[in-house]
Amino acid sequence: MDRNTLFDTPASVDSKTNKKISSLPGQAIWQAVREHLKEVLSTADFERWIADLKLIAEVDGKIVIAARDRLSYDRVSADHRHILQRIWKEHDDARRDIRLVCWKEAGADLRAIVEDPWANAEPEAAAGSAGNGSGGDDGEAAQTPRPSSGAPEMTFGTLVTGKSNAISVELAKRVADGQPVGTQVHLISGPQGTGKTHTLLALRTRALETNADATVVYLTAEEFLSAYTDGVKAKDTSALKKRLRAASILLIDDLHRISGKPGTETELFQNIREVTGQGGNVVLAGDKTPGELAGFSPRMMSELKGATVVEVELPDEDMRREIIRRLARHIAEAHPEFVLDEALIERIHTGIRGPGRELTGAVWNLFTEAGFGSMAPTSDMLERVIRRMEGEVRAPTIELVKKATMKVFNVSKTDLESPSKARTVVYPRQIAMYLCREQTHKSFPQIGRAFGRRDHTTVLYAHRKLTKALPKDTELAADIARVAAAILELQAAGGH
Repeated sequence: MDRNTLFDTPASVDSKTNKKISSLPGQAIWQAVREHLKEVLSTADFERWIADLKLIAEVDGKIVIAARDRLSYDRVSADHRHILQRIWKEHDDARRDIRLVCWKEAGADLRAIVEDPWANAEPEAAAGSAGNGSGGDDGEAAQTPRPSSGAPEMTFGTLVTGKSNAISVELAKRVADGQPVGTQVHLISGPQGTGKTHTLLALRTRALETNADATVVYLTAEEFLSAYTDGVKAKDTSALKKRLRAASILLIDDLHRISGKPGTETELFQNIREVTGQGGNVVLAGDKTPGELAGFSPRMMSELKGATVVEVELPDEDMRREIIRRLARHIAEAHPEFVLDEALIERIHTGIRGPGRELTGAVWNLFTEAGFGSMAPTSDMLERVIRRMEGEVRAPTIELVKKATMKVFNVSKTDLESPSKARTVVYPRQIAMYLCREQTHKSFPQIGRAFGRRDHTTVLYAHRKLTKALPKDTELAADIARVAAAILELQAAGGH
């Protein structure tokens, strides 16, 4: 790595030409480039996207220019990278290449040699918010830098990976790394809240880390639809076309939202063909596989059926717990009081039956309940969160507890009600009795009668034994949690 003499080369103007300022220091060249860009770009484009760029270093023979945030980076990368490179070379005898970076995502190598270029600047709106406050020319709403949500960055490092999403994650990594996959169009399908958006954004981050020259464009279907509609109203969709067709990797999220909109679909189809025709990759994400999709034309359906299609399923139990643990650890880094023990983690897992998005929502709600992390979370706090999210959960019937126990331990109703003393029967029977007392609020005699007309003392013994063992017996706790989860699943399915 070298910075050469980018900022301190003595200035000397070549009097023979007005254009080249080749012997000036880098910052003077950059100023000349900016003036040149003012002449060839519209005032709106220059003020919106170019004015806020900073020349920060020369690294390995490349001139590094930084955009303040992701929005600015995406727009400059898609719309202005090539003209920026061309004009720089007109003013630089060394004809060095330009490397565009997003400062908010800059690596430690850059931060080690230069401080934040905007650190001493006057507070101002982001590059994308200049102008009249309306949307940009491709329909994106004007934005100022968003405050951090506190959530972890969506990278592969923060994405919990398991059996349900391993193939989609591997596909995304291969596309990001430029490895062959077999097709240039890819579809990641699966239920809402299963990490498809996280996977796309992780792909974008990795692609930009491994290839500084990559142009990655990410849009939700809603953003694409809005941009296209605005272009149609203005009778000019060229800005949208220009942005998308410059992409080496085009990412479109929530594809299903475009179904039934022929004009928007046609525009998307044409852009997909343009990107792939230039050797790029297109990665789509949606709720359904091609065989389940409806509302698309035969041409688009053929395109999707010819794509590489991978499915993402709901996370399994181990993944669900890991999602909760990782987010809790992330929050605890800034809020040391916010510590979730295994009992709270297990209660979130069993109490919130939705996908990963709902699990993280429960953790953030618990964080709020705990005074925004200023207090240690408690079971009472968590129960309030679960009640708000899931509603008042009705007490299960004794028969439902039996069904859940039968499902988890693969025993029959006859076994649970029989006099058998075999451990394979006694153990699940005692768990069923324990949960009947804890969740149905029935009396010991009532529960005893439901289990083969047993005396109430048998149920009392089982309840006391398990209550005493629970704090130390993690296997027992896990088994009880599994049956409790099965009870919730049966209730959600309409069981009684």
